[in-house]
Amino acid sequence: MKSLTKQGCLNFGVFILIILLTNAAFPQSYSLTFRKGDALRLMLWQPWRIADGKAQITNLNGDYPIDSRGYVLLPLIGEIKVVGHNTKTLAELLKEKYSPYIQDPFIIVTPLIRITLQGAVNRPGAYLIPPTSSLWELIELAGGPSENSNLKKMMVERGGRIVNKNLLRSFENGYSLQEVGIVSGDQIIIPSRHPFGWKDALNLVSFGLSIAVVYLQISR
Repeated sequence: MKSLTKQGCLNFGVFILIILLTNAAFPQSYSLTFRKGDALRLMLWQPWRIADGKAQITNLNGDYPIDSRGYVLLPLIGEIKVVGHNTKTLAELLKEKYSPYIQDPFIIVTPLIRITLQGAVNRPGAYLIPPTSSLWELIELAGGPSENSNLKKMMVERGGRIVNKNLLRSFENGYSLQEVGIVSGDQIIIPSRHPFGWKDALNLVSFGLSIAVVYLQISR
């Protein structure tokens, strides 16, 4: 617990602003569910509590992994089964569980899906991200596309097969991962542009010679 100071008031104000902006940009979808192997983002705030004449703040925000059984280990309340819940029912359950410890907790829960980025990005690897995030935000997590990336050839691989070869439009229009149909466990592959090598130079020279031959034949 921390005594509420000017800095505490400022932090709380920033927190509320983040919530308002988040809800405006990505409205809560109660259809979002939680899966084994993914993670849960908890935003919990109990802004006002009077103890010994001082207002106090409880902040338990964080990202918590969901284990292979579908449980997540949360501070104060221990293990909670989250698989099978959507965001609304889980928030209600957590509010009930936290009520003995925190008076009138304000809770937002968000599932984080596990996506792997491969190929021409600066930091390829697996990332946990809300499904309401855009494809661009996911690529930014990986440090952005590399200089030789070929975004026109982006593709989604699922279970060893390609399920989407046309991601550029979604990338350009800022569609969410959920809108694009990307699900937890998918791999997004961004190939590199083919470098200009000696074969390309040879083909270019050959093309130039053929044009010259045609020109000479016409000019005779």
